Amino acid sequence: MGGGVFFISALLFVNVIGRQFGHSIIPAEELAYMAMILITFFGVSYATRKGRHIRMGALLELGTWKVKKIMVLIEGFVGGGLLFYLGYLAILYTINLVVLQRITIALLWPYWMFSIWIVMGLLLGGIHYVRTLVKNIREKEIWLSPEEKGEYI
Repeated sequence: MGGGVFFISALLFVNVIGRQFGHSIIPAEELAYMAMILITFFGVSYATRKGRHIRMGALLELGTWKVKKIMVLIEGFVGGGLLFYLGYLAILYTINLVVLQRITIALLWPYWMFSIWIVMGLLLGGIHYVRTLVKNIREKEIWLSPEEKGEYI
């Protein structure tokens, strides 16, 4: 993730400096766009795997252990379902891009090469939610992710 952010920053910085001297990096915006998509959607998967995603911490702290457990299960079910649904929509969008044979202007790459990262990030995030849901069903403790035990005990 950090390498991707550094790549985008360096690429766009060099492009701005180059424009001042009349030599722009032509595919800079497209490469930055692809890197931004990659960082964003793999970030969703990474945050879900590490338990760093947005959750209702304030509401969880107010409830009893049973309420906390139920809310974590609901969060896993709804979050996973939403990411799988968005992944499904991203698959349809990617198929549409393949059928239309859309290409980028500067690199002449197919647009589906950009959108495939969206599909992968969303589906991997959904898988991590399902793993968390299964772990919370199997074990007595509250788990925020398959790797991170909850601090709400």
